[in-house]
Amino acid sequence: MRAAAYSRRRAALVRDSAAWFGAGRELREHARRAANCVECGRALASRRTPYCSRGCRWRFHGRYFWDAARRVVLRRDRYTCRSCGIRARQSALEVDHIQEIANGGAPLDYDNLQTLCRPCHRAKTVRFLRGRRNPLLPRSLAILPPTLDDGPEWFPA
Repeated sequence: MRAAAYSRRRAALVRDSAAWFGAGRELREHARRAANCVECGRALASRRTPYCSRGCRWRFHGRYFWDAARRVVLRRDRYTCRSCGIRARQSALEVDHIQEIANGGAPLDYDNLQTLCRPCHRAKTVRFLRGRRNPLLPRSLAILPPTLDDGPEWFPA
């Protein structure tokens, strides 16, 4: 019963960016006192740490820090672009918000994050900016190589 209440509260906190840091500290202290893992709710062997494993620690930190969230999402997606299916090294991949933060997407919610390669991420960003009808579209993003979605007039050389 308590674990379900904590997970509902944690989900609400992820969407409220102003409460991230103080709430994370509060959740860790409460979990340490209750001798339960702050992420999964399992019993802890000792009260020295509020996590039962390294995986739980990374998942919890990923809700509060971008670097940890990026690493969790890259591992979840197995270093594969969700758009084109290409598998690449971590340095060639980017973590993208499925629903942009500007449109109300949650910043560090794992369900709102996906792995994309740089060309796919760039194309998605351009579509988003053009959809907003932003007259200040950066010149570097305005010129893109043609893709297969550009129509029948494009033919690969």
